[in-house]
Amino acid sequence: MKNILKLIPIILLLVSCKETPKTSDPSASKILDGAINEVIGKNDDINKKYDNLREDLGTKTPLTNAQLIEAFPKKLSNLSLDPSEQNKIEPEITDTQLVSGSFGDDTIRMEILDAAGQKAVGAIIPLKMLHLNKITSESNNTIRYSKVERNGILTFGTDRDADTKADFQSDLRFLYANRFYVTLEGKGMDTDALWKAMGIDNLSGFKN
Repeated sequence: MKNILKLIPIILLLVSCKETPKTSDPSASKILDGAINEVIGKNDDINKKYDNLREDLGTKTPLTNAQLIEAFPKKLSNLSLDPSEQNKIEPEITDTQLVSGSFGDDTIRMEILDAAGQKAVGAIIPLKMLHLNKITSESNNTIRYSKVERNGILTFGTDRDADTKADFQSDLRFLYANRFYVTLEGKGMDTDALWKAMGIDNLSGFKN
């Protein structure tokens, strides 16, 4: 699993240099797929699912920065949105098509990537790798990986014991509305508690 996680940033770096699907070289996607299959094997059904998602998302128009900020939740359960670096209570645009914020004095961090247009490949490839991965734990089971369907959404989770000394004890990754790549990190809670604290209805502002 460590090798797979190390591979994700490399693949993201490669795909971030690609142009939009209409003008990019289709052979680049085939090269990336080949690298993934070498590491974690091939599964035709999963490959087809994510290939279709990638193609569909590549045709969509991304939301504007203003739309991403407006859609971002202002509160999660009883946790309010923390001030930004400019000391404003608002989420931040931290990269192209990426909005993020923290809640409850950094108890939960959330990033949401609009995977439309040129960002489709960069979102779909990591999710596909997580789906194909069959490793469930490492470090003597102090770090555990899971794939759980929640509210009809396939989520990929990581739970860490306190003695791993990680900043966050849990994280979740999933694709919301077949478009928005959501990353959650939580302190002092497992993935079930993190999902509950997030509240799926809080993402309703993000629509295709």
